[in-house]
Amino acid sequence: MITFHEIASQITNNSPNYFLEIVNTNHLQELTDYFIFSTEKKQQNFYQTLDFLADDGIWTQEELQEYTFIAQTIDSDYVLATDSQTLVIPYSCFKSDSEHFDLTIAAFFSSVEQGTLNSNVIAKID
Repeated sequence: MITFHEIASQITNNSPNYFLEIVNTNHLQELTDYFIFSTEKKQQNFYQTLDFLADDGIWTQEELQEYTFIAQTIDSDYVLATDSQTLVIPYSCFKSDSEHFDLTIAAFFSSVEQGTLNSNVIAKID
């Protein structure tokens, strides 16, 4: 089975939607039990959560327009991405607790898989 590291080293299209297409096509959801990859329902739930929590310091849909929803963790944290950045939003949805990575989404998941991602939100995966 292909790994996230192999995907990151092979693809030239850094689009988050392309990454999700590869994940779905190759059934990579099964590579980890920690991430639940994007479905329409997961994405809707995320944006409903933002609306429900609406307060100073909480992300808004408008602020995240350029990002694509990628996954939710089993800890209820969220992963979003642009072509060149990955954003990790903790379950609290506070901007101040969020982490920005200057990594494509494929490089981000490769780092998670290899245990080299330095994050206070995303757990190390064995």
